[in-house]
Amino acid sequence: MSVLVYIESDQGKFKKSALEVASYGKAVANKLGTSVTAVTFNSNYASELGKYGVDKVLNVSNTNGFNAKVYADVIKQAANAEGSKVVVVSSTSDSTYLAPLLAVGLDAGYASNVVALPTSTSPFTVKRTAFTNKAFTFTEINTDVKIVAVSINSFGLVET
Repeated sequence: MSVLVYIESDQGKFKKSALEVASYGKAVANKLGTSVTAVTFNSNYASELGKYGVDKVLNVSNTNGFNAKVYADVIKQAANAEGSKVVVVSSTSDSTYLAPLLAVGLDAGYASNVVALPTSTSPFTVKRTAFTNKAFTFTEINTDVKIVAVSINSFGLVET
C-alpha cells in the first residue's frame, strides 16, 4: 500500500501546486508508515519528484490533453494496482473536475480544500476551509479509500 499522488504538469513541467501535493503526500505517508507513488501525465522531469519524497513515478503518455474522465480512470487503475488507501490531489480547477469522478470510481470519501495534515489517521480526520475560506472544519473520512484535495499554498514545498 502506498499513498498515491496526482502530479499535474503543464507542457511537461510541474506546477508548484503539484510539488506541494508531493510534499503533502510524503508527510501523510510518513504518518501511515508507507511510501509515495505519483501519477503524472506527459512529464519531462519525473525524476525531480524524488526531491519531494516520491518513491515511485508512473508517467503516462497522453497526447490528447486533459480529459477529467480519462485521467480519473488512469488514476483509479493506478490506485487499485498500488493498493492505495489515500489519494492526494491539488485543489486546482483540473483536479476539481477530476476528483469527484475518481471518488465515484474508487468508492472513496472525498475532502476538498484541505489545509493541514490529518489530525488523526484513525479515524482519518482533516482540517478544511469552509464558508469561502472564512472558517475551518474538521472532516472525518470513514471510507476505505480516501481522496484529499490540498488547498493551494496551504502546505508548502518540503524537500527531503
